[in-house]
Amino acid sequence: MRKIQNNIFSIDPLITIIFLILVFIGFISIFSTQFQNDVVFFSFNNEAFKQLIWIIFSFVILISVFFLEHRFIYNLAVPLYVFSILLLIAVFFVGVEVSGSKSWFSVFGFRFQPSEFSKFSTALLLAKIFDSYNLNLKSLKNLMYVSIVIVLPSLLILIQGDFGTALVFSSFFLVFFREGMSLYLVLFIVSIVVIFLLGLIFDPNTLYIVFSVCFLIAIGLSKKNPRNFVNLFVIYVVTMIVINGQGVILNDVLKPYQKNRIESLINPGADPLGAGWNITQSKIAIGSGGFFGKGFLNGTQTRLDFVPEQSTDFIFSVIGEEFGFVGSLFLIFLYSLLLIRIVQLAENQKDIFARVFGYSIFSVLTFHYMINIAMTLGMFPVIGIPLPFISYGGSSLLSFCLLLFVFMKLNSVQASLLSR
Repeated sequence: MRKIQNNIFSIDPLITIIFLILVFIGFISIFSTQFQNDVVFFSFNNEAFKQLIWIIFSFVILISVFFLEHRFIYNLAVPLYVFSILLLIAVFFVGVEVSGSKSWFSVFGFRFQPSEFSKFSTALLLAKIFDSYNLNLKSLKNLMYVSIVIVLPSLLILIQGDFGTALVFSSFFLVFFREGMSLYLVLFIVSIVVIFLLGLIFDPNTLYIVFSVCFLIAIGLSKKNPRNFVNLFVIYVVTMIVINGQGVILNDVLKPYQKNRIESLINPGADPLGAGWNITQSKIAIGSGGFFGKGFLNGTQTRLDFVPEQSTDFIFSVIGEEFGFVGSLFLIFLYSLLLIRIVQLAENQKDIFARVFGYSIFSVLTFHYMINIAMTLGMFPVIGIPLPFISYGGSSLLSFCLLLFVFMKLNSVQASLLSR
């Protein structure tokens, strides 16, 4: 058997270039949010300086990953997943609370969020499971078994109070669709989400009437097929449960500030100085950037701190204000190109492990990228998830870098695998 070569120069150049540009954009955007005449850059009180340290550390990880053997990464899947679950449990006892969520470790002034690392370990274990077993995802039993890998860390994170990160794990189900999950099940899940969102906009009694009429019409059209009647009845019952269950989720599951964020999305003007403040100020900042932007370090909304969390959740508003529509469009182009390239490379993989891991990265990055930008534009509730490689935060940056670097490593040995 031919030995698989470890060659850092065999990494995909397009992904490498896009990664470097995104990290650079992120750094200068964070620097802009911290820039004041009396602020010392080389200080641990400066987020831009701390982000620079994390960026340097991420390059150390890049080099380290490429010295790992392909099979060693494969064998790490189970230990890393177990370790991440233990960290998620440990944070309940020794973690610190930040923004209403007890999901952080604090060490020497640096904070680490284990839920970010669990995205990587979950992707790794999913890839190993699909590679080790010939799973038929059209079987509900198999689907439920493999879903436990996703649901377990997601539930632990949800208990911590971090609803946004817990929701990110739902993106892994896109991998299931690629690996053979029934299209009907995907449409069913999407329909449930749409019905839930409709319940936020319309009165529940109106929805009862509309869906009941639709059910009766569907029964009338399929009265000659008893099996369709059973399926329609199940769908109708689930629909009624979703409509009735909204109150439970909004009042009992979500925290008050999370409920307010959802309500502010539906009606931002209801509480412009409270729950709707973030979204309103973010849209003002982006809109004020115009076509070409106000220029680097010239954003008034940024410099005067009108937008809360502008170095993390709302960093896209900084880019929109300082670099305008052109800069924002360029950033969206970079993300789109990155995601397309990841899918292309994932489809070209010889082994299932690399392919599933590649699609896991695609799913997580797509969710973060689309939801974060939608948040800043007022098109989605503020759930507190970062913009990949851009937002301030060492935990998120290292998580995204691990995902991307390991996939780049797996792809770099593809030629060796094909020649075996």
